[in-house]
Amino acid sequence: MPILSPSGVTQFLFSDLDSEVILRVENRTTDLARADVWLRDALLEFTSDPDFRNEFDQLEEYGLPFDLTGGSSMPPAIQEYSESSFVPTGDYNLATLDILIWQDPPTNSIRRNLTQSHYQKADRFQPTFSLPTEWYRFSNLIGFTPIPDKNYQIQTRMLRQHPINDNQLNQTVILIPRDWNEILVWAAAQRGFMELLEFEKAAAVSRLLHGDPKYPNRPGLLEGRKKRREMEAFRTEAVLRPMLRPYMRR
Repeated sequence: MPILSPSGVTQFLFSDLDSEVILRVENRTTDLARADVWLRDALLEFTSDPDFRNEFDQLEEYGLPFDLTGGSSMPPAIQEYSESSFVPTGDYNLATLDILIWQDPPTNSIRRNLTQSHYQKADRFQPTFSLPTEWYRFSNLIGFTPIPDKNYQIQTRMLRQHPINDNQLNQTVILIPRDWNEILVWAAAQRGFMELLEFEKAAAVSRLLHGDPKYPNRPGLLEGRKKRREMEAFRTEAVLRPMLRPYMRR
């Protein structure tokens, strides 16, 4: 049954939805374990899709505090560090959103964010040693320019992959909003129909979710999902722009 999170919000498990998935595939199977696999794949698809980035702020988190190795010459100063140094154990970093740095070590009372850059820009200049102002990615490494002259502490804001309970799949806690449960069930059913070689039924579910290209005025279920960040931005920005009504246009 649904559980309460520490914030008091009801959270659902795969086990709360897998019987619904079986029902949507017309009871063609009784294998709940397969339904959980379909739910897993649907959940990972939606939460890793940048088109739905505004929906899933539940997957944002702080990385681990990490001390850069600084110095006035090379070595001992280090410019690039393994991404695993910043990522909490068991998480997978879909995207580094921001990097914060404390510029008065070890007091750590003054903080600023670093500008995102690119390693090609960092490679253009001779090494300099100072407070880093930019960060960049190269493979699984995160680099900083200028090269740190002190052991500054940094912390990332990152977008993690939705956690999956691989040891007991049906006990995976669904972190995304409850109004996505129906979407997950139908997306899992689509995978079920594909596995059962019912391609026409899978295509019908796809049209239900994404809409039919033949009828652009009939959007699918996904189009109707509210965007929390868009609503928050609208609330704070509405006073800065006029509200145009149809009768105001000429």
